[in-house]
Order: sequence, then C-alpha cells, then structure tokens
Amino acid sequence: MDYSYLDKDLFGKPNTPDKPKLSICLITYKHADYIRNTLDNILSQVVSCEYEILIGEDCSPDTTGEIIAEYALKYPDKIKAFIRSKNVGAKANSLHCFLQCKGEYIILIEGDDYWNDNNKLQTQIEFLDTNPIASACFHNAEILYDDGSGRASEYVNDSNQALWTNTTDFLVEKETWFMATASVMMRRKYVSTLPDWFVDCKSGDIPLYFILAEQGPIGYIDKCMSVYRKNLGGQSFTDNTQSKAFIDNRIFMYSKINEYTQFKYNELIRKILGAYHLLLINCSENKSAPWTKVYHLFVAFFMFNELSFRKFKWLVRDNLFTTDATLSYLEFRSKINRLLRK
Repeated sequence: MDYSYLDKDLFGKPNTPDKPKLSICLITYKHADYIRNTLDNILSQVVSCEYEILIGEDCSPDTTGEIIAEYALKYPDKIKAFIRSKNVGAKANSLHCFLQCKGEYIILIEGDDYWNDNNKLQTQIEFLDTNPIASACFHNAEILYDDGSGRASEYVNDSNQALWTNTTDFLVEKETWFMATASVMMRRKYVSTLPDWFVDCKSGDIPLYFILAEQGPIGYIDKCMSVYRKNLGGQSFTDNTQSKAFIDNRIFMYSKINEYTQFKYNELIRKILGAYHLLLINCSENKSAPWTKVYHLFVAFFMFNELSFRKFKWLVRDNLFTTDATLSYLEFRSKINRLLRK
C-alpha cells in the first residue's frame, strides 16, 4: 500500500511537529462553501499538546484548493496540505493522508463537517490517555440535513448508546451505523498498516472500525461535539441498493472481514451476506434476470442457517413476488410460450 507517488502534491513548506500527540486528517473535495468553517473550527480547538493537520484536497473544480492554500501559508506550523494537480479519487486521496499521520492518535474529518465544542479534542485525548484498553473513542454527533429537504436535525446516538463497543456490535445488521466519522479518535498503532483488501472496499469506515474493535473496545463519550452534514453531494444507502457494483463490493468487504477476524463471527457475518444477496435480487441489473434472482435467493437462504420450508416460503414471498419480479416472470414465461409454439 504505497502512495508515495502522491507526495509531489505537497503544498508550500510546512513545518509541522515531528512528534505530534494528535494527527487530524482532513479530506476535502468541492467543499468551498464549508471548508473555512471546518478549518476555523479545528484551529479554535483548545488542546494541551502538539498536533498536526494533514489535508488532502483532491483537485476540486471550485475554490476549495485556493482556500486550503491560503490556510496552509498562514499556519505552516500546523498544516501540511496536499493539493492535487489532478483528481486521484477519494480512496487514494484519503489513504495517502491517513498513512502520513505521525500522531499517537488520529482523527478523521471531511471538509463539510465540523466540531461544535472547542474542547472536543482535549476531551477525547484525555479519555484515551486514561483508558489504555480502548482502541478508539467516539461521541454523539448532530446530523444536519443541508439537502433542501427541510428535515429537522437529529442525533446519531440515542440515550441507550452503550459506553463500550465491541466487534459484535457492528454485526447486528447490515450497514450498522452509530459512529459519525468526525467523532472518532483512534490509536494510530492499530491502523498504521492496513490489509491489502482495505483499498478495494468502497467504505473506509466499516472495515476500519472492525480493525480497531479487534484490538480493544471502543469507548463512547456521552456528549454531542460534532456536526455531520448531509448535503446534496452525497449518495444515500437507499440509492446504492439499486447498484449491483455497490452490493457486490459490500459482499466482498464482509467476506474479507470474516477472513480477517478468522471466522470468529462467521454466523453473524453470513446473515449479513445473505441480506446483501437478497438486495441483489432486485437491483437494477437483475430486474430482467429471473434465474439470477432465484440463484441469489437460494444463496441467501443457505447463508441464514435456518433451513426450514417456512423460512424459504417467506423469502420467496418477500423477494420474488414483488410487482417488478412478477412482471419479469410473466414476460419470461411469455417468451417461453412463443418459442414453444414455433
């Protein structure tokens, strides 16, 4: 996992600390409307240690790069910015910066999110300093719907959020999500090297949290100290369930997680894999492929480890006898009848 070819994108002559306590990894693309607020918020944090801010700006078509350059020149003792001369993609941009981090602790943030408590970093640093068993810690976050929907903001975590999270807590169901990216501070020693398959996962957060949780529990701080902005630039999970490529990648990711954890959670992960195979039945590419649908239904059935006729009947009813599936079946049967009459 070598991204040294992107070192050439380093902007200016930064003079960041050689041994910072904390590394803040800021990934940004097309965030001109938000990035000043994010940077001002980071720089206003009250911390008692040295820290560095590593920025990956992925050749945005707006003025994000110019704003990053302005801040990098103003704060060379804190900011080390990589301003890409061409777009390298989200995964390469983020991993290049992430693997450059030198701090004992690392925190990730995207250019449209921000922290709403000036003591956030210090609070998390003190938590990890006093809880050596913790591989990471996170806190509550506000979801701000900046997508024109008019939807009221809400919190990521409710009052029932457990104080400690273990690997199995991420396997309750597919897409289990209760840790906002900008709320998580992790120990770098556990993620300084990443498995090769990590690069091929569309999600970075999910496998990262599994890697951390396998090293120690993840602590929860019951405070809302960041804002997760949902805007028009994102793509929802609901949209992605229509994409075969997305679902296939999730199956790949959880299969690799299963191998990485040495199949300790095989039964839980198989259920999640089965749920994704059910999604493949009605994804866009399989709408007119009845035999492919049947194949994925059988795969899901055996993944669920509940080999009963009742379970099979429910799966058929809920996943094959949809309106679209019925129309596809009728069209398929019509073609067969026409062939037989010839």
